[in-house]
Amino acid sequence: MIPVRNEARKIAKCLDALLAQSLPPIEIIVVDGHSTDGTVETAMKFPVKILYESVGTRAGANQIGIEHAGGDYVAFTDADCIPDRDWLACLVRGFEEGVVGVGGAVKNLGNNDWENSINMAVNSFLGSARSVQGRVFTTRRKVGSISGCNSMYKKEALMQVGGFDASLPTAEDTELNRRLRKIGTLIYTPDAAIIHNHTRGLKAFAKRTYQYGYGKGKCVIRDLQLVPPIALAFILFLPLISVTAFLLLILIYSIVLAIYTGLICWKSREIRYFGRMFVVFIVEHLSYSLGIWKGLFSCAVNTLRSSKREVDSAQAK
Repeated sequence: MIPVRNEARKIAKCLDALLAQSLPPIEIIVVDGHSTDGTVETAMKFPVKILYESVGTRAGANQIGIEHAGGDYVAFTDADCIPDRDWLACLVRGFEEGVVGVGGAVKNLGNNDWENSINMAVNSFLGSARSVQGRVFTTRRKVGSISGCNSMYKKEALMQVGGFDASLPTAEDTELNRRLRKIGTLIYTPDAAIIHNHTRGLKAFAKRTYQYGYGKGKCVIRDLQLVPPIALAFILFLPLISVTAFLLLILIYSIVLAIYTGLICWKSREIRYFGRMFVVFIVEHLSYSLGIWKGLFSCAVNTLRSSKREVDSAQAK
């Protein structure tokens, strides 16, 4: 299943890869968010089922796809991804008793120094913590979440938990996985790999990271990725108590970040990316933290409004 909007330049390669799978898919569903660049016309050249969504979110598109899927398993990827030939076969092999979802490695492709720097930063602990959405692991393992662009679920399990929350702008995969873990296990297998060519520069990366943080904050997902926004809030209020302590923490953060970035560049023998990666980490931490706090605020407002409606309804009775 492929949720898509304005990906005319990339979708053909994705569909070619899906049609060349060693385990042929029963069907390929493309759910379009009313593209304006010829995406649908390109997809129509392939033997695929084309559907449309009007919610305006990836989650909404995914939900439409689930409702029209005919198989017992539903696999998800994106138009800017190219799955390996054995992708579907490896995902299917990951299912066993109690497993409701299997995901694989996402290998980000960079076309320039900034994109490569972003990829190297994200594929690290300070870039994504333990999240398999950003990092590439080498061993099969039980995980808390699997990536939305490289995943397969039992359709029965998806329907049991109610599918995707179509209102979420991002982090819909993380939120879905949280509900699925209540009824089964999620597995990560490195053999099921895809190439992801996101073509995002620093500005687009910051916007996407902000959106991801907003999605996680809105559905209040508690994990290691909550550390940066909590730390940022503490640091921003620290000058009111002690300017010296504030400057000291900024210095410590900068030194730790510089050492960590240097180690990554040294191990990968890509010292030329040091400056860009250092900037990427700062931009990521700031944009993600701001997104988290906006999402948490939005969640709190919605909760208060819901409570007020319940009180008003009770009083009216």
